[in-house]
Amino acid sequence: MDTIAPLNPSDVLDKTAKFIRVMEKAGVPWTNFQLPINNRTARRNLAEYMLMGCPKVKSDGQIVVAPANDYDLARTILGKDFISPEEIALARKLTYGDELLQHFAETLPSEEALQWLRENGFVLMAGTPGPMSLLEVRNLNAQLFYTKEGGWYAEPKQKFSREDKVTAEWLMLRKGIVPNSTRKNWDEQQKLLTEVEYVPNAPEATWGITTFKEVRNVWLLPDIYARTSSVDSGGNRVSVGYSTDGGVRVGGRWDGYRLDSLGLASARKRNLKP
Repeated sequence: MDTIAPLNPSDVLDKTAKFIRVMEKAGVPWTNFQLPINNRTARRNLAEYMLMGCPKVKSDGQIVVAPANDYDLARTILGKDFISPEEIALARKLTYGDELLQHFAETLPSEEALQWLRENGFVLMAGTPGPMSLLEVRNLNAQLFYTKEGGWYAEPKQKFSREDKVTAEWLMLRKGIVPNSTRKNWDEQQKLLTEVEYVPNAPEATWGITTFKEVRNVWLLPDIYARTSSVDSGGNRVSVGYSTDGGVRVGGRWDGYRLDSLGLASARKRNLKP
């Protein structure tokens, strides 16, 4: 059985000195180091805090401890349709800071919402580390888009590709189109949405499609277009899809079109009151 070699006195002193140095750099004054020595309550509080693993403390003194099994619950319910920020960071070479990871842990949808996502064919994934436009999502890996650079939606007049954003929040995206939403115009499609759904914008939809491909190696919307809430300079609704044919395609479709190849994208709303 492997054992850890005991520290000698000089090693202990080195580690103690290093601990004091890094804590001083973090803004802890020397007087705070003396508190646990001189005060029994402070000593007990510090011991309990360290045994808890040094969790984050809010400005009001409340300790934030995310339940350890939250993500396990999401994985149990959703399986591969749950994608954590850590998985995205690894697959997409992105960085989520500690505070943002804590935010995702604290805002994970409820068990009831997770069950709803499973029953209705949705994927739950972390959003981007910061707000990203359609063009910025494409820049992460242009090979996942049919148009690798430039293209109609990169023109200056197409403001939606720069102004609409996907954000650092959980994204609950339908994996396909809204059922029975083909051969309907925009207004007719809106009537198919439930009260807990909304139509995602183009960067939200493409972030979901490309992230699912990067992490799970599966294309969403492989052979159909889905209308998003983004609108191009001509007033046409932006649609995305047909991803297996060289990457995600981005097009503009008049709201009045009724096509076999054009359905509606949807996502579940966040922060719904019970």
